[in-house]
Amino acid sequence: MSQSRHMGKIRKRLEDVKSRWVRLARTDFSDNESARLATDALLDGGPEAYRQVLSQEGEVDFLSSAEAQYIQAQAKEPPHTPETPAGAEAGTKGLDSCSLQSGTYYPVASEDSEPALLHTWASAEKPYLKEESSATVYFQTDKHNIRDLVRRCISRTSQVLAILMDVFTDVEIFCDILEAATKRGVLVCVLLDQGGVRLFQEMCDKVQISDSHLKNICIRSVGAEVYCAKSGRKFAGQIREKFIISDWRYVLSGSYR
Repeated sequence: MSQSRHMGKIRKRLEDVKSRWVRLARTDFSDNESARLATDALLDGGPEAYRQVLSQEGEVDFLSSAEAQYIQAQAKEPPHTPETPAGAEAGTKGLDSCSLQSGTYYPVASEDSEPALLHTWASAEKPYLKEESSATVYFQTDKHNIRDLVRRCISRTSQVLAILMDVFTDVEIFCDILEAATKRGVLVCVLLDQGGVRLFQEMCDKVQISDSHLKNICIRSVGAEVYCAKSGRKFAGQIREKFIISDWRYVLSGSYR
C-alpha cells in the first residue's frame, strides 16, 4: 500500500522538531482527527485496521503496545436495542451510556442520600482553610517510609477521611480505616477505580469483612472517561490518581498505592 501524502498532526510536529530550519509554531490544542480515526479502527477492526488507517492518514503509531492491548481487552459492544418506530420516542430510547458523562464522583451519583455528617462538614464554616497553606515533599528513604506516613495520617484523623485509590489491597491500612470508623467514629469515604473493585472485594472476602463491619464507611467506585467509537463500541480508561483528605485540612497525594 502506498504511503499517503497527507501528514498527520503528530508526524508533522515531529518533522518540524527535527528540522533546524522550521520556526517554532504556536502549540495546537485542537483534536487530532487522524488519531480518532485510528483509535476507532483499532476498536472496530483490530491492529491491522489500526495500522491501515495510520498509513492512510500519514500519522505515526501513537499508542504503546500496552495501550493498544488495553483498548482491545476493554472494548465493549454497543447495546442492542429493539427496533422502534421513527420519531421522538425512538430517538430518546436510542441513547446509551456513550452519551453520558462518566465523571460521577461520590456523592453526586450515589444510590443513597448523602450522609448527614458529611453534609454537616461540607456546609460548616472551616476557619482553618483561611490559614496559610504549605506543602511538603516526601521520598521513600530510610528516614521516611511512605506507607507509615499514610498510616499516621489515618490514625490522626478525628472526623472525616476521604480516600481515592485505583487499587486498594493493603490489609493493614484497611484495618487502620476500620479502626478509625468503628472505634473513633470517623466518617470514611473510599473511592475505587471500577477496575479495582474486584480486588478490593477479594481482600474483604479473604479477611472475612462483610457489610456489617463497615459502620461509618461509604465505599463507591468511579469510572474514568469513556471513549466511544462511531460504531458504538467503547472502552473506559483507568483512574490512576491516589490521594487522602483528612478532616478537610490535610491532603496526601502521590504515587503510593
